[in-house]
Amino acid sequence: MNHRIFGFIASAVAAGVLTISLSGCRSGETVHHKQATVPNVKTATAQSIGSTRTITYPGRIQPSRDVNLSFRVAGPIAAIHFREGQHVSQGDTLAEIEERDYAIQLAATTAKYEQVKAEAGRVIELSDRGSATQNDYDKARYGLEQVAALYHAHQNALNDTKMLAPFDGYVQQVLFEAGETVGAGMPVISIISDDAPVVKVDIPAADYINIDRAVHSWCSVDVYPDRVFGLKLIDITKKANLNQLFTARYALLPDSDGTMPNPGISTEVSIEFRTEEKTSVSIPATSLFEENGQSCVWVVTPESKVEKRTVVTDNIDRDGNARVISGLSAGETVVSAGVHSLKDGTKVNVLPGRSATNPGNLL
Repeated sequence: MNHRIFGFIASAVAAGVLTISLSGCRSGETVHHKQATVPNVKTATAQSIGSTRTITYPGRIQPSRDVNLSFRVAGPIAAIHFREGQHVSQGDTLAEIEERDYAIQLAATTAKYEQVKAEAGRVIELSDRGSATQNDYDKARYGLEQVAALYHAHQNALNDTKMLAPFDGYVQQVLFEAGETVGAGMPVISIISDDAPVVKVDIPAADYINIDRAVHSWCSVDVYPDRVFGLKLIDITKKANLNQLFTARYALLPDSDGTMPNPGISTEVSIEFRTEEKTSVSIPATSLFEENGQSCVWVVTPESKVEKRTVVTDNIDRDGNARVISGLSAGETVVSAGVHSLKDGTKVNVLPGRSATNPGNLL
């Protein structure tokens, strides 16, 4: 009996020792595995962008000329000759006021003018011969000038019953129809010019004072996502509005194939300013993280380790790239994904970038 108990205890002890040994080995393997884990990161190379900075503002494309036309005389509208969207040429008759009353008025004034002109002519001829007094001469001359002025005014009124296009363009809106009576100066038709449109953009005061350092300007619109259109500064207001913004007008230049965005479309205006700083670099904005109120990046060393670097940034462009003006040099490699799981001196495994022939790294 004692031999059986002793054998059982010996077997149990041996099994326990074996279990502890296996457990210890596995635990050691786990610790070793954790120590060998190297974080995977994506990286990007700092690209030189020169000593300039680019700022983007919301803008709007507008026709170079947009006017509301009105008659200089009042009366019922006799005809509207053009409708919305139609092209007009300078001098075309767009609309007419009923001219009956103005024609009668001019006829009466013309008769009076001819009468006074004839009488004044006789008095002036007698004055030249010395047979008329100076008083008669002055009355005749001033009377003729007065009637002549009235005659020309009524002649102009008759001509003003026709609304003429001041430039080549398109009818934008017709506000009244034939048969309606309008007063002098009331807008009747609005037209826009068919010249190259302009871009208006509001610029903050901080950038306005540096507008003479602008070296390049362009804009983009959503309807042409893969194109940019050049801009040329026309003028800029010298007084800020209530929002402390200065309005600039830019001539919109067509694309290489002649494409031109239509007026009324919103746009993003980009202005590249020359700076006095040293050459700046561009990195993905995802490379940045904040520590103690400062912007930092992880720089990858040749030994595949990371070191923290404090940098000074300017702005982030529309493509999601941050402009770094100090703390980083062109060609240096920074971590662009996984920045929040690293510590100074950590060894990292750099993931391969996207391949041009195998974008998904499937092969």
